[in-house]
Amino acid sequence: EDYEAQEVKKLIEKIRNGLGHWLTFVTEPDVESTNNRAERALREQVVLRKMFRTLRSAEGVQIHETITTMLATWKRRGLDPPEQLQSILGGQELRLG
Repeated sequence: EDYEAQEVKKLIEKIRNGLGHWLTFVTEPDVESTNNRAERALREQVVLRKMFRTLRSAEGVQIHETITTMLATWKRRGLDPPEQLQSILGGQELRLG
C-alpha cells in the first residue's frame, strides 16, 4: 500500500528489510533471542582498546576484532584455541616467545 507519512514509509521499509534476520533465533538453536552474549564477549576488548588506545588504524582494529572473535568462538564451542590456530596455519607448530 501507499503511505503518505514519510515516517510510516521508513518504518515499513525497515520491517521489510529485517524480517529475514530478526527471528533467526527461532530456527537456529545456537542463536539467542538477544545479542547479550555477543555484547558480553566484546566488552573486555572494547575496554582494553579504549584504555590503551593501541589500535589506531582501521585495519588494526579489524584484525584485532577478527582474532579475538575467533578465539572467543572456539572457546565457547569447547575447542582448543591454540590447536585451532595451528590448524589454520596449515599445521605448522606455533612458536611462543
